[in-house]
Amino acid sequence: MDAQLYQQVLLAVQVSHSPLASAAERQAAYAFCEDFKGRADCALYAAALYRNPGPGDALELHRRRHFALHVLEHHVLTRWGALPAEEQQAMRAELVALLLLRPSEDEPVFVREKKVALLTHMAKRQFPQRWPELLPELLQVWQTGDDAQIELVLLVLRSLAEDCVSSSFNTSIPPARRKDILQGLNVCLPQLFPVVYHELETQYARYKAPTASSNQRSLSQRLIHATLDMLKEFLEWMPLDRPVDPNTNFIMVAVLLLEDVEFRVAGAECLEVFMTRGFGKDHRAIMLQSISQIIEKVDTLDLATLQPDLEANLLFHKKINDVLVTWGTCQLDVLLLDGPGEQEMALLRVILNNLCKLFAHPSLILTEAQIIFWLTVLKNKTVLKQGEAYLAEILEQLRQVSFDKYFKLASPERDNPGPQATACECSREEFDDHNEYIAYYGNFRGRLYALIRVLVQLNPTVVMQSLHERLAFVLTQYRAGTDHLSADRGLCTDLSTAYLYHEGISSLIDCIVKQLPPNAMQNPTNHQALQTILQAILSFDTPDPLLKFRQLLVLASFAKYYALDGSTLTAVFEMLFANINFVMPGEDVHGKMSSGTINVRRRALSSLVSICQAIPAHILPVLPVLCTKAQELFAADRVTDTEGVMLYEMLVLVSNSMENKEERVQFVQQIVQDPLTQWTSPEMTALVSSPQSIVTAIEAAANDEKTKKLLGMIIKTLTTLYGIAKRAGVAFSAKTTEDTGAFEGAWPHILPNLLALVRSLHGLQEPAVKAAVLKPPTACWLMSVSVDEVAQLLGGKNQLEEEEVAKLPAVSKWSKWHKNVRDISYHLMGVAVGQASFYKNPQVASMLQNSMLSDLDLMEHRHLKGALAYVYLPFLKTCPRELYPSLLDPVLATLFGHFAQRATSIFQRPAAGDKPAQTPWSALVVGIDDAKQEIAREKMVMELTRQVIDFIEYAVDPKTVVGTDTDNPKHVTSPEDAVLRDYILTQSPSLPFAIGAILVQVICWKDTLSCRKAVLLGDKFVNVLHADTKYHALLGRELFSAALQGILREHVGHVKEDGLKWEIINLARNIYCRLTLGLTPVEECKGIDPCNQPLRPASSLCTAPREILLSLPDVTPGQVEALDTLLREKHSMKTQKNAFKELLEMPILAIRREQALASGSASPLAGILGSNTSASIKKILDIPEKLVIPSREFEAQVKWQHAQNPNLDTQTLFGAQ
Repeated sequence: MDAQLYQQVLLAVQVSHSPLASAAERQAAYAFCEDFKGRADCALYAAALYRNPGPGDALELHRRRHFALHVLEHHVLTRWGALPAEEQQAMRAELVALLLLRPSEDEPVFVREKKVALLTHMAKRQFPQRWPELLPELLQVWQTGDDAQIELVLLVLRSLAEDCVSSSFNTSIPPARRKDILQGLNVCLPQLFPVVYHELETQYARYKAPTASSNQRSLSQRLIHATLDMLKEFLEWMPLDRPVDPNTNFIMVAVLLLEDVEFRVAGAECLEVFMTRGFGKDHRAIMLQSISQIIEKVDTLDLATLQPDLEANLLFHKKINDVLVTWGTCQLDVLLLDGPGEQEMALLRVILNNLCKLFAHPSLILTEAQIIFWLTVLKNKTVLKQGEAYLAEILEQLRQVSFDKYFKLASPERDNPGPQATACECSREEFDDHNEYIAYYGNFRGRLYALIRVLVQLNPTVVMQSLHERLAFVLTQYRAGTDHLSADRGLCTDLSTAYLYHEGISSLIDCIVKQLPPNAMQNPTNHQALQTILQAILSFDTPDPLLKFRQLLVLASFAKYYALDGSTLTAVFEMLFANINFVMPGEDVHGKMSSGTINVRRRALSSLVSICQAIPAHILPVLPVLCTKAQELFAADRVTDTEGVMLYEMLVLVSNSMENKEERVQFVQQIVQDPLTQWTSPEMTALVSSPQSIVTAIEAAANDEKTKKLLGMIIKTLTTLYGIAKRAGVAFSAKTTEDTGAFEGAWPHILPNLLALVRSLHGLQEPAVKAAVLKPPTACWLMSVSVDEVAQLLGGKNQLEEEEVAKLPAVSKWSKWHKNVRDISYHLMGVAVGQASFYKNPQVASMLQNSMLSDLDLMEHRHLKGALAYVYLPFLKTCPRELYPSLLDPVLATLFGHFAQRATSIFQRPAAGDKPAQTPWSALVVGIDDAKQEIAREKMVMELTRQVIDFIEYAVDPKTVVGTDTDNPKHVTSPEDAVLRDYILTQSPSLPFAIGAILVQVICWKDTLSCRKAVLLGDKFVNVLHADTKYHALLGRELFSAALQGILREHVGHVKEDGLKWEIINLARNIYCRLTLGLTPVEECKGIDPCNQPLRPASSLCTAPREILLSLPDVTPGQVEALDTLLREKHSMKTQKNAFKELLEMPILAIRREQALASGSASPLAGILGSNTSASIKKILDIPEKLVIPSREFEAQVKWQHAQNPNLDTQTLFGAQ
């Protein structure tokens, strides 16, 4: 050993940690250390350095030892496989002896953790076949060593087990090694667990001893935690009877620790892991015994008090909640197996009572964790029947808590929260601020809505009584705001307590009244309760816009009740019409109105429209009165343009109930006459005829009031026409060849200018036109994204930079004008293509080609998304069957083909540090910094991709939800949708290829939602098209490659979740089984033995998937042949997916190493690889020796002997009497 090199190593370690060294000196020291790790003899120096770290203070010595361990770890990771077996054994023995030496008392955690890592890395490579004495060696240290050495042993065992049971897609251990290691550990459990149990007992007694010093208690505390952490990893896989063995009952120990403040969380975590196990019928008794012990202890715990240590107590309460919820999720069916008896139902009662107590906990997160469990329990017929005696009390508690928590009163930023003080304190622990709380609360209330729905169905009368009491309390105690009032008028704001109560009660009424079953609503008691509640709402009078808004909102919730009791409609309509004209002092309808005033007026109109839409036949008798009131508002000029459109909608909705078609047509014609005249005027026709006309008008609008008014008239007129058109008759929900009549006569007048406007809007993106538009100071804003759109993309206006937005000129409003014009044009086009008459025009194909499909290749992402959602989806739904080949096919082929080309550019991964490439479809974003601009553009790409996938999903896998008002809603495919699906998949010559090209790209992209849907659609493609050889290249090569790439390669910062990876693996499995092996799934094997399926001709099979698998790194022909054999013999989908996953694990590791090396990463993975770039070198090699477990060998031998000598009776041999 070179003494000079030894000293250089010491110096380099010292410099790399020295705060006094310069950056250059530290960099040189780092480089020297990295070079040193690459030396073949580095382990020799490292071992010497660990034994003799030299002079220095304690911290410096620990740093040197840590570096020595790091070098040894690197040596094991990179060179272990190349060492001869003798050298491996000698090195292992030396290192084990070195690491298990008694450490110094002040050894820091980072040194201890590095020791554990080094021992674990060696164990992964050698235990148990080549290191069978590992456990005996560790147990020897345990019995003779000190507490620090015992802790090291516990940490090693925990680390080894943890790496074997961690997420299947993140482990670095090959499947065979994982299985060997776990079997080796399992065999040692009879020797290991008594020692662990005794140690736990000893250390706990020492920890609780009154005479123990603080150092002794601290060390015992560490050892107990280390033991429990180890047990938690073992409980996930060990035989179920082992942890409840009477001599080493660790489950009972964990239960007892629930009352110890220091160890209660660790004990609960152990119990939660155990409750996730699959006990089944065979081990049901163990489950019942364990949960009985747990619930007996939980029943004695104080789970209501949070102070004085709120953080610790809240964490513990959540852990206990997790234990019980996990039991309910995983074991409730086991409890109810074969009809539960009285003891089981009594046990269930205690569990439910404790869950009820926790459901009332101030923490929203804790409550939400239970909701799915309660939905399961309350829909379980066995529980409802046998638990009827005690369920009433539980339902009452659930109802009260659900009502309480339907009010947003637990914000972390509430001042003087009063009775909700504890809930607010919990929220401060759980949420960073009010915005995060509100974002979470939206999802929370959605789940609570589902639970309340079930409670309403179980006992509507009690729910209605409780609701009335709540409403009376709110209207009496919170008639006006008293806190967080607005500075200008002293009215409620979003944070005012009064508003929070009114918002909560109105949402609760909406939830309950809409969920009341018809028979419950007709019940006299419930009917009276509804009448009382409605009268209380109508009697409430307030000048506050926020409170009035909630009052008007909830009136629309009673539509079903109005159908039963029409006498209340008069008072309801009077209130709604009165508030259409609502203004606060100092405001003017056509001048400045506050947002609160506008919201009240529009809410009154929205509620009016909702009621008329829900029960038009019941409103028809008073249609003349509604017309009169509407005319009065128009005549007095008391409504804005937007409000006028909503009034038109309301009248048309009611007119749809007219039995006489002529009267209905005449009524709509009268309403539509004025806006139609404006839309077809010569001035309007000239304005919309070309993009240049629009640009010229916008430039002139600043000085020409007539032109400015005409530009505004586009939005007003189209909005009015759209409002009338979409309400005049049935929407495009079903394919109908019958004209609805009322609006048909208007379309020939509307469409010419509408098609011209769409063509002009699309023409703005033509390069020459776009260059000209960007020059003028006003019209250039047509090409930018409006501030409102940017805020929506970024997640709210709080993401905008106020200073930057303030700098935008007044003419930037034209970006919003452009958005509004394009949106309403697409909406109206969507209604047009939803009409049967649209397809009677022989020029329909050229109409679409010259409008919606014009300049398709230049449309911005956001505009294409809108076109798909508003126009092409209704077109897809209503295009007549006879036009599928001539119209639907070419339109969809154009759309899909274009997006596939677009995706090729937008899905490209930029090199590290590079900005995403600018494309013709990138929008101009202003008012925010560059980083947020990129986020906004990325969001546009994501939203477009999701819209395309949703569009494809409706085309090839359409589902309609039926039975939404029942407990079991179903997704079915309607006959009309089935015809569309079958045409696209089996009759169109080009659409399967066009759609397949999109799915191939999306599966490899980073958006989880789009990827998941693309995978499911790809699976459907395989199921339908696998037998046709013309699709083999698409399915067997392109789609299969995309599936593998989706698993093997991931975008930086976008790791696919395990659930999605399993779905992708299932797609790859399906392709391989159907196309390469010619196997049919069990459910499709009618009259055929799945295990003996006839071989398909080679000409009908596709070899591409097998070739692709063989091209992957670290995949051998033998492995693929073994996979083929397993897939033919094992027909369980789970078994087949596991086999595919195990085959792909090594390529995943190899490709990750390639990526780390290619990026020059300084990550631990890249460091492990050193300079070796071979993808075929495994980090952990499989051991060729078969694992032999003596006890199992003996059992197998006994079974063989019994099989060879069945039922021999030796009593009669040799004449025995």
